[in-house]
Amino acid sequence: MKQTRALMEGAILISLFAIIVLLVVYVPLVGTILLFALPLPMILYTIRHGLKLGIWMGTVSLPVVFIVGSFNGLIVAFMSACAGIAMGHYFKKKEPGHAVISGALIYMLCMVFYIVISIQFLGTNIIDEAMTQSRQSLDIVETVGKQTGNAGQFEKQLKLMKEQLGTAQYLFPTAIVVLGAVFSFLSYLVAKPLIRRFSPDIPNLKPFRELKFPQSVAVLYVMIVMLSFLPLEKGQMLYSIALNGEFILGFLIFIQGVSFIFFYCHKKQYPKAAAVIAVILGFVDPMFMAAIRILGVLDMGFQIRNKVK
Repeated sequence: MKQTRALMEGAILISLFAIIVLLVVYVPLVGTILLFALPLPMILYTIRHGLKLGIWMGTVSLPVVFIVGSFNGLIVAFMSACAGIAMGHYFKKKEPGHAVISGALIYMLCMVFYIVISIQFLGTNIIDEAMTQSRQSLDIVETVGKQTGNAGQFEKQLKLMKEQLGTAQYLFPTAIVVLGAVFSFLSYLVAKPLIRRFSPDIPNLKPFRELKFPQSVAVLYVMIVMLSFLPLEKGQMLYSIALNGEFILGFLIFIQGVSFIFFYCHKKQYPKAAAVIAVILGFVDPMFMAAIRILGVLDMGFQIRNKVK
């Protein structure tokens, strides 16, 4: 009886999964929103029937998606299915934090996998194509700018944009990490109402003010900052490591600092508006951002929140 029920639920959820894939591929506006709901069938099935049957459902769903959604649908489905199964496994274990982290890691690995496959087997380098299109756009902007007559000021801005583009080509690892984290968190937000309905005993994520990264993040950040003082040239592996490490770890430390601000305001019973204003200032003013990062380092390394009374 249980096996029959599991098969019936699997068939229904695979059909739902295939329909969502079709909408994602062929209806761009609606599909952009539904993309974050795509892992939901896998999450629900894995929560109800366990990891093994979740993997079975994911495996069976891929040929179905390929038939109805072509190769583009298969690419989207594979990534979402893997993320959904991993997230569902940890939701079943009542560990929502690990679910979001595992989903983010799966999204990142799938993106790297797609890039490698496209280079090795399809002869298409997504990164090079993106950079080529960006340079072509800058050339068009340069041509239009010269016709406006304000060449002096425009050339300075164009030079700055070219320098930023030259740096951006080394930041694709950072982009993959950010996209993976955002996709996983948005998938969690979309899935949360249904998860709570079918499994009300699954806890919520801890409040943001209780977020604490391990001390190793601060140690790595200090090492990366020291590495950036070396005479590194663009194109070197160490340059790429230092650049991406500084962006990713610096952002995590900034988040830790923001978490401490919210914790401090909650502990002192200050209005949340004070914390929100501090965060906005951190995004718009480099000095405030540096101050928030210092708070993040102190909170990680010296546990200063434990001394707040």
